Formats: sequence, structure tokens, C-alpha cells
Amino acid sequence: MRFFYCKTLLFILCGIAISSCSTTHEYNPNFTPEVKKVSDKEIMHSTPAWFSSNQSNSENTLYGFGSGDNLGQATKSALSDMVQRLQVTVSTTTSFQNISSNDNISQKLIQQVTTQTAEVNIPNYTVVNQQIPGDTYYIELQINKDQTIHDLQKLILNNTRQAQQLLINAENKSSLDRFNISQKVNNNLKIIKSSLRTLVILSPEIDIEQQMQALNNIDNKLLNLKRTIQIFIDKQNSGFFYDSLEKYLKINNYSLTMQKDYANIYITLKLKDYNNLNKDDKYCIDTKVELQATDNISGELSPKSYTIKACSKQGRISAIDKAVEIFYSQLNNAESIYL
Repeated sequence: MRFFYCKTLLFILCGIAISSCSTTHEYNPNFTPEVKKVSDKEIMHSTPAWFSSNQSNSENTLYGFGSGDNLGQATKSALSDMVQRLQVTVSTTTSFQNISSNDNISQKLIQQVTTQTAEVNIPNYTVVNQQIPGDTYYIELQINKDQTIHDLQKLILNNTRQAQQLLINAENKSSLDRFNISQKVNNNLKIIKSSLRTLVILSPEIDIEQQMQALNNIDNKLLNLKRTIQIFIDKQNSGFFYDSLEKYLKINNYSLTMQKDYANIYITLKLKDYNNLNKDDKYCIDTKVELQATDNISGELSPKSYTIKACSKQGRISAIDKAVEIFYSQLNNAESIYL
């Protein structure tokens, strides 16, 4: 009897021990597996796989990857990446070595095209991938190298012809018309310079001597045209946007005079709907600036409005600095600052 009791007790104890060692979910309803959770924020801000893969170039297909706070920034970044991946130093290419000793082309102009800070211009590209996980834009661009070289040559030729015709049309025009024409030629030159730089990066052996000579001639004629324009900035108020205006005019080689009687063009700025407010711990500026230009003969007024919005967590001064930069960028990118 005692033997039977001991055997039964031993059997029960073994059963308890075995059941307590079980770790399967089926037999242990209180078991909770450890699962690594990924927050929505981590998912939203993850970099796309195609962006990280960094597709390699082929002989005639080039890729560029970029990111930014908006689509424009991301696209610009991708185009820059596309050019940088070619690892071509423009000043050492055969193209520019051939023109560096040409007395008919100014060294200043050559430097403007060869410098690392010079812009590039890719007229046509294909968007391969585009994604916005969270607040960052990601984009992948692709170009056909041969087609892009052809497009750049055509773009250079068209802008050269357009600039030459504009300079011919400037003869016997009013001061305001000459000012307008000079700005259009400015834009032609920007396109030509950036296109030439990109062309040499894509095809380092290409002969661009003829295009550079034409560019040099246009640049000289434009400078002579600008010398016929004397600008007086009529600061009717103490607005901080005048700094942007003066910077734009000086960088683009326009002559400014402090004497109104010596000027043939007058420019002033009018603030419209100026608002400032604190929003989400930021100081914000929201305003319209009207640029008014007139000449000394006709008195005809040519106004153009610019909308400027800027915010900063650093306060009013920082917001003003941003607004001034935005206004300068708008002036610099405009085909004409007053039309």
C-alpha cells in the first residue's frame, strides 16, 4: 500500500515538472512573445530602397539621386548628383585647354563657365522614381547621354541667336526698353554658360571654341548696353527689401547713381499687405512687394508684384533675413524684374 502511494505521488510530481517546462503558445495561454514594434514615424521617414541602391551609370544612360524639403530641391540635388558622379573637372578637359589661350575669349568668362560653383543645365530628363516618406522628397532621374548632348547644343544655338537679335533690337529704344532687353539677354547668357559647362562634362573632348567666341561677343555688347542705363533707387521708405534690389543690380553690372538728375531709370518698392505674426513658435512674414520702374522721358510706370513668405524660430531678424533672400532669388530668376 505504501509502495503504491509513493509511486502515485512520484507520477504526479513528474507530470507537474513536465508541464511547467512547456513554452509553446498552444499550451501556455499566458505566454506573450516579444515583438519588436516599428513606429509609424520610423516607417514614414525611412529612405526608399531604390534611393539607397544608387543605380550605376551605363555607357549612355546616366542616373542622379536627390532629396530635399520639396520637389524642386530634390530635383536640383539629383541633377547635381548626376553631374558629380561623372567626376569630370571642367578646367582640365581638352575643350577648355583649347580655348584657354584664345585672346578673343576673356579669361573671366572662361572662369565663369569652368568654376565648380557654376550651374549646370540638363534640359530633358526622365523621372524614374519619386517618393515622399514623411517630410522629405526623394527622386531618381535618368538621362540619355547622347540625346542630352544634342539638346544642349541646340539650346546653346537658340539662346545665342535670340540674344544677338535682342541686342540688335535695343538700338534707338527707350531706357526702360533697353533695361528690359538687357535682362532678357542676361537670362540667355545664364542658359548658355550653364549649358556649355554641362556639355563639356558630358563630352570632355567636344570643340566649343566657336560657341565661346559668340558668348564673349554677346557679353561685351551687353556690357556696353548696360552702360547706357543709369538707375536711381528711390527709397521712399526704409524697407529692408532694397538690399535685395541693390544686390541684384550690382551683381548684374548695372550702374547705380545717387543723383536722381543723372538717372534715366527710377525704381522704387511699395509694400502691399504687409503682415507679421507668431505661428507655431515661429516669427512669420507674409507680404507683397510691388516693384515700380519708370524712365525719365515717358514717365510710364511698369509695376510687378512679388509675394514673399518667410518664417523663423530664431525670431524677427532671422525671418527678415530669409525674406530678403527669397526676394533676391525671385529677382534673379525673373526674366524681367518689372514686367
